[in-house]
Amino acid sequence: MLERRVLLIVLDGLGYSRDRLGTLKENAWKSLPPSVSSLLLTQAESVLEHSPRSANRDPEELAKHALLPVGVENLPEDAVFDEATAQLKSLESLTAASAGTNVMERVAEIVRAQAVEMRYVPVAARAGHLAEIRNSNLTIPTSASGRWAGFEDVLPPVQGNSDTGHQQITNLRLAPQLPLEITESIDNGSFFKNPELARIVSSSVSDQRPLNFTYLLSGVGGSDGRVHSAWNHLEAFLRLVFEVHNADPRLVHMQAILDGRDSPDTSSMTSSTDSSDGSAGGYIERLQELLGGYGAEQSLAWVIGRNQAMDRDYRETNIRADYLSMTGGETDTVKGFKDLKRTLTRLHKDGVMDGDVPALAVIHGDAQAARIGPRDSFVDLNFRADRQRGKIASLAGARNFLTRESTSRGRNWEFGWMRSDLDLDICGLADYHPELGTRYGVKAAFPNRPHRDNLLSLFSEFAPDDQYMLVGESVKELHMGYLIRGRREDPATSNCEVRHIIPSLGEREGVINDADVYKVPAMRTVEITNKLVEALSARRYPLICANLASTDMLGHLLPRHFEAAVAAYEAVDVALNRIVTVARDLGYHVVITSDHGNIEDDTSSHSVNDVLTTVIAPRGRLSAARREIYQARLFDVSWTVGRILGVEEELKRHMAGSGDSDVGGADVGRPIIEPI
Repeated sequence: MLERRVLLIVLDGLGYSRDRLGTLKENAWKSLPPSVSSLLLTQAESVLEHSPRSANRDPEELAKHALLPVGVENLPEDAVFDEATAQLKSLESLTAASAGTNVMERVAEIVRAQAVEMRYVPVAARAGHLAEIRNSNLTIPTSASGRWAGFEDVLPPVQGNSDTGHQQITNLRLAPQLPLEITESIDNGSFFKNPELARIVSSSVSDQRPLNFTYLLSGVGGSDGRVHSAWNHLEAFLRLVFEVHNADPRLVHMQAILDGRDSPDTSSMTSSTDSSDGSAGGYIERLQELLGGYGAEQSLAWVIGRNQAMDRDYRETNIRADYLSMTGGETDTVKGFKDLKRTLTRLHKDGVMDGDVPALAVIHGDAQAARIGPRDSFVDLNFRADRQRGKIASLAGARNFLTRESTSRGRNWEFGWMRSDLDLDICGLADYHPELGTRYGVKAAFPNRPHRDNLLSLFSEFAPDDQYMLVGESVKELHMGYLIRGRREDPATSNCEVRHIIPSLGEREGVINDADVYKVPAMRTVEITNKLVEALSARRYPLICANLASTDMLGHLLPRHFEAAVAAYEAVDVALNRIVTVARDLGYHVVITSDHGNIEDDTSSHSVNDVLTTVIAPRGRLSAARREIYQARLFDVSWTVGRILGVEEELKRHMAGSGDSDVGGADVGRPIIEPI
């Protein structure tokens, strides 16, 4: 039996921006009354005078650092370990010097007012509990994007996201992601010989059957989506279809899904320029040019926003609308790219962003609107599983699968709209769910391979008499299951896991799709908190993993719903105060981290920013394990949990047995804390 206990909390989408915080500090400093700034300067000079390590530091710089609610967020990127620890100690001394006065309260209000003006949610929110938790315990910046999230090593880095973030957090080593594997196959040419892709395309062409496919318009570069899809994957697929197999464009039908969540909310029509990545966005124009190169503009058959086409919480209204737009002709129509562009421009002016664009059929010339018919082929070019399951299950006629998933979320489907005669030949770029393959014949071009070095998959080996618990809500159900288990649908053994997934908000609360969550910004934070308090109080589980998702879900609704995003952040702050207090009282260590950044940038997209990892002991304060720079990686979290649980040696033996004992190496994690 494990003697120590750990509560791991993943705060979705809660990163921080060094650039924006730097601007915030400067603006706030200029706004301070002279008496306050003078006092802070005097105190900073005194602190530095009594701190030999900080003899060369600028008192004004230290005083400005005291303005931010969370001290560690002042550290520069890749701060040297000794310099970072000295800076944090000086800042703690300065903050302590102001304790018991109203100076810092006045400073906090001025800083918050500046944050509201800048629309920087983490500081605009009244989140004193979380700031105190961060400052009073070991907290370290943590890389959560680009190479450190398992993506291609490009500049700018690929944004972090919930899918890869949750995989990395419980993996003992860097977990390479599917987009990297697909891109490598394109580069080495094997993509064009992929057995499943070659089969479905060649059979469609030889049989003169319609070849239908779907793709989320996103992912030109690392800073423009690439969370569910990558533009180079689309380019390669069209090359496979039109160059390798010489398909007739009249028999190729594309569903273009508009993003507006992981890329800017009008990116279908508007472009932006990134100095390190060239232009991004402008996806309809890009698509027209790409298809035009093959004389295939007429292949664009359907356009729809992702909030209907990629619903992951099994809301029948959305999946029905997506299904019927392609199979039943229940859509408005536009005539060619020119009319489509006019329509999207008008919708944007009316406040309808890309993710909410209703289904449109694109008609070219005198042709009729395309419809998917019996025994057609269908290819899904989006690689992330969670938002493709409902779509592919409906097209595959997987009623049992859909009934089970919707019922578990408190939804009762009617199914009157689903046809029984389609019998489609379906291939996904990825393996969306094993049941869709084994029972309904859906093929996968790049099959899923579970991560072998996953902490939860090894749990029953080092704690055969114990169970761990997973807690979350259904809109992020896969994250507290499939993803955090290292891409496994089920736990390693039948009795090692207890899982509690609370149904997310639905139509009764006015939440038809993900764009509606601003109506109840706390989401299920209260219910998750109550469940955690209950589980902690039972003292039954040595490891509990929990997910609070509101900061990510509301971050995607910026800049339109700033106040709701602030409310979501404050709800998390209240929840953590209660959860951490109970956990410490009951002898639990607490590890708080995030899967990626999002809510700190006033856009709808994810970010490439760092997140913070905080490690809390039941009593006292833990020390940071020495490392070259004061920076962690997400896959260091699993080793930190392992060290607390007392199973670090077992994890090392596992790694040695799998051929890699280089703990702490470039791609293998290491504990954040010193031995307890």
